Amino acid sequence: MKRIAWLDVAKGITIFFVVLVHVLEGIYKTGQYRQFNFFAEATMGILFTFVMPVFFALSGFVYKPVSGLKSLLASLKKKIISLGVPYIIFSVIYVMLQHLGTDVHHLNSWQDLAHIGVLPIGYLWYLYVLFFVFVLVGLLSILNISPILQLTIYLLLLVLSLSQIIHLPYILQGVCMWTSSFYIGYLLKKKPLMLHDRLLFIMSVALFALGCIVQANFGGSTWFVTDMMTPTDVLAKLSSIPLFLYLFSHIKLGSVGNYFTNCGRYSLIIYLVHAPAASVIRIALQKLGLESYVLLVFLTLISAWCISLLVVRLVQNIPWLSLVFNPYQYPHRKQK
Repeated sequence: MKRIAWLDVAKGITIFFVVLVHVLEGIYKTGQYRQFNFFAEATMGILFTFVMPVFFALSGFVYKPVSGLKSLLASLKKKIISLGVPYIIFSVIYVMLQHLGTDVHHLNSWQDLAHIGVLPIGYLWYLYVLFFVFVLVGLLSILNISPILQLTIYLLLLVLSLSQIIHLPYILQGVCMWTSSFYIGYLLKKKPLMLHDRLLFIMSVALFALGCIVQANFGGSTWFVTDMMTPTDVLAKLSSIPLFLYLFSHIKLGSVGNYFTNCGRYSLIIYLVHAPAASVIRIALQKLGLESYVLLVFLTLISAWCISLLVVRLVQNIPWLSLVFNPYQYPHRKQK
């Protein structure tokens, strides 16, 4: 099937924003640059609001429904290999790097690795939740439940996760929270004209702006740290999906677009590498005595981004590295 060009651009730009927001968050948590808190909080507040909903929606956009239980099991086998192997490997790498360093914000114990099947470590929660979103959507698809009814179910599950009426295990909380974002992306693929609907775009802009105002005014002192959804940011997060997919789908490819297209094709590798790379670079620069906030942000961002792209290039040229980053494709690359 022909690749949708703007989809890779969208992934590339979004993963760049993910790297940026995690760099800003890492520096912010040091507590050493309070004079820049307003800039950091405002920027993180905006970026955190849309990056993960859009990422889930992009995964939903490329989702192919399965037709039966056999197809579902085959699909999930592929997903558990392609997501599960790097999830385990980078959980170990992340904890190992934490223990090698002395300046970490939240130190995971080695014992935490024994529980990654029920509680993911750090930024790797995305891979964990995404797999189980595939499970839920796949199950409802083979039951031939209509798309509108499915969306209704997922939105009700979102309300359940936000209401906190009952305490849900992490796996259920994550699936209830994020499946609606995933499925909105899928529906936008099924209804491509919606990505050319200016009225929908204008409504999305208005709702996103309103949601950001609500989030900033009623989200409490940590309104800007919104990796997960809360009652105060859910409007902004959901409205960000049609807003940004509309913008991405109208990007005209040029040199910048082509650059992010190449990055988007390897967004999973960048996602896996960027967090430990950014953490190591930030700590190293601070130990070297770098005090300028602007330089610290810039050098950490550029270094983490370039290291991630270097790993992408290594994976392209060294087939056995696919065992780590894309194990399902390794047998095919080995044959080449």
